Amino acid sequence: MSAGLGAGCTSTPKPDPAAPEVPSAQLDASVAQFRFDEGTRNLRAGVTNNSKRDIRVSAATIAWDGFRFPKVPIADDLVKPGLTAAFDIAYGAPRCSREPTGKPALVAVVDGRTRRLPLRVDDPELLVRLRDSACAAERLNAAATVRLSFEPTTVMVHGEEYLPGRVVIARRPGDAEPVRMVDLGGSVLVDFVARNGRRSLPVTLAANQRQFVLPVLAGSAHRCDGHARGNSSQTFLLSVYLRLGDAPVQRRILIPAAPDQVRVLAVIDRDCR
Repeated sequence: MSAGLGAGCTSTPKPDPAAPEVPSAQLDASVAQFRFDEGTRNLRAGVTNNSKRDIRVSAATIAWDGFRFPKVPIADDLVKPGLTAAFDIAYGAPRCSREPTGKPALVAVVDGRTRRLPLRVDDPELLVRLRDSACAAERLNAAATVRLSFEPTTVMVHGEEYLPGRVVIARRPGDAEPVRMVDLGGSVLVDFVARNGRRSLPVTLAANQRQFVLPVLAGSAHRCDGHARGNSSQTFLLSVYLRLGDAPVQRRILIPAAPDQVRVLAVIDRDCR
């Protein structure tokens, strides 16, 4: 998706208010989620001007039964032919009580008029997949809390340096479904594993248990090349894979506290000397 408007756009005359409305077929509305935003609520949307005249896109939102979306103002609203009014939008609470009906649309204010445009989703199943994941996360949040914490000093395990910690699953009052921790996942730079090895997984917080503590380790994934270290955008999005009852396995992202991130980076630096 091309984006960006030139710094000198403010000197361009506004479109003639009497000009005919640009046909919807000449306005390409689209949405995507870039790889570095995976695991977040952030999406990138936009309206591309495929007409032969300037337009202004001053605000936009996404209309779909599956999520609530905010209305986003667009400051640099002048869009020349061939360019895109691109903006970031974060989806809100999912609507989980019933399955979505109808196709998503982008509702944009174009030349002062509110327009409802067909929304092209680069990954056709993206919004459905995000909604399913958000609804599953709501059910898990209602059943249990999942927390990650680390110790202040590192340890040596099998000749390698790690920062030790623990993942704690605690059941909320009233829930009785088992919660199973299936696996852990690190990142390009961070190895995130169970302290007692893969044989300690999966583990289950049974219906009659209130809490389970899994000792974990965070250390270097031994990626010391400049490409990996310079381009890692999700270094501290550590993953715990969980199953609530008979539901599909879902990924829960846990982000270490800032001081712990510094300690893990120090471990990586020492490994890569």
